[in-house]
Amino acid sequence: MTLYEFKLMDETSQAAMVWYAPHIAERHLGDFSILLFQIDGFYVELYYNNRQNKIDRFRSFSNVDLLTPYLSQIDLNGLFNGK
Repeated sequence: MTLYEFKLMDETSQAAMVWYAPHIAERHLGDFSILLFQIDGFYVELYYNNRQNKIDRFRSFSNVDLLTPYLSQIDLNGLFNGK
């Protein structure tokens, strides 16, 4: 699946794709828990509204610069130790 194909999907289909994707990290912003997932060669942020108890939106991207808020949570040791 490509980033473009994901963006063309409706929200229900996007949620189904994210359900099976690897969860990488999570951060919090106000009333939102923002969960980061990786699908093929791109990333998806799921914005979950804790107050309303529902998914608010998805943000998908391939620009690794947008991973900056998560860098302190991502363990890269396996990449450097050959594991």
